[in-house]
Amino acid sequence: MSRKTFFKSLGAVLLLLLVVVYMGYQVMENLTEKIVTADALEVTAQDKISATGIFVRQETPLYPQQGGTVAFLADEGEKVAKGQAVAQFFTDENQLALYRQSQSLGEEIESVKYAFTHMTDGSDGVKLDSLIKMNMLQLGAKLDQGLVSQAEEYSSKLDAMIVQRGVAQKGDTDYAAILQELESQKAQIDASLQGGAAVTAPAAGYFVGRTDGCEESLTPESLKTLSASAITQVVERQEAGSEAIGKVVDGYSWYFAAQVTADEAKRLKEVSKVTLRFPQLLAEDISCSVYDVHQDESGEWVAVFQSGYMNTALLMARDQPADIILRSYTGLKVPKEALRQNEDGEWGAYCLEGAQVVFKKITILFQTDSFYVAKDTGKNGELTRYDKMVVKAKDIENRKVVS
Repeated sequence: MSRKTFFKSLGAVLLLLLVVVYMGYQVMENLTEKIVTADALEVTAQDKISATGIFVRQETPLYPQQGGTVAFLADEGEKVAKGQAVAQFFTDENQLALYRQSQSLGEEIESVKYAFTHMTDGSDGVKLDSLIKMNMLQLGAKLDQGLVSQAEEYSSKLDAMIVQRGVAQKGDTDYAAILQELESQKAQIDASLQGGAAVTAPAAGYFVGRTDGCEESLTPESLKTLSASAITQVVERQEAGSEAIGKVVDGYSWYFAAQVTADEAKRLKEVSKVTLRFPQLLAEDISCSVYDVHQDESGEWVAVFQSGYMNTALLMARDQPADIILRSYTGLKVPKEALRQNEDGEWGAYCLEGAQVVFKKITILFQTDSFYVAKDTGKNGELTRYDKMVVKAKDIENRKVVS
């Protein structure tokens, strides 16, 4: 036998062997039942609408009565009374710098007074160090959550404790000298200040030190006729310069308006309250009432929500993407592959109990793209928590024994 003939015969044998192995594998696959299961675990799913909308508030812009350099006397989001000074004008930048230095010294004086007021409570260095560390952690946690207003409380406490710790290390004999020196420095600066006119709040409300030009065109009175195109224009706008130095949000409610589809509008009309989630703005969800759902002149649908919850970030925002959560459903997670119908037309899932497959009925609460939320009734014959649902099997039927 030649070398060429030998290799041809060897190749034919190997090919035949490969075909035999493959056919044997297929036979074994068909004879062997592969059952894949998933545990019925508790899950919470939300019926929600995603949209980008705009904030509408009762806002009054603040215009200066004279030129110069301005310093804000009120913090962002601070609640102010009618007639309260919220800004002060100065003749130049040097005067503004002196004013800020005076404010800083005033805060330091208050911190020193606070520190020595609490020196008699037995706070030693170790205790103070522990409190400072704890407040730093709480401050960082609040900032991570976007809760700026709550973080400011921890910041003030932290300032006072740091001053107290530093002064305590110097001893009580330095107290009078430290306080006298600070007060003397502040008095000298105050004597050289040349302040101009103050800007006062025209009404009680919340101060915001910025404007976007929409304050007078977007009002609560126009909400029930607001068009979808007007919302789009605000979202896509380019902010123009304004002579206003800030504004007072003088209403105690804000509104969020967004364009929705006809189907979404129908669903919103069926509820009176929703939960708004602003993932780019806040860590917490906000409960709101459904203020209005209407169709504009072009046939587009607009939904408006109302809330009295005030937050600095909310007061400063104009447009934001949001999740509008209509309802939340908690139940058992059932993969779509597990849902089956028995011979009686009932919907349920086949569950593995030992070596037997048992059909269990399901009451569907909500449906997502990939799974159902089923009611956990705890009744016999119905799906319960930790049941092993069959999501993949061949020739499955009730009470069938499987290997």
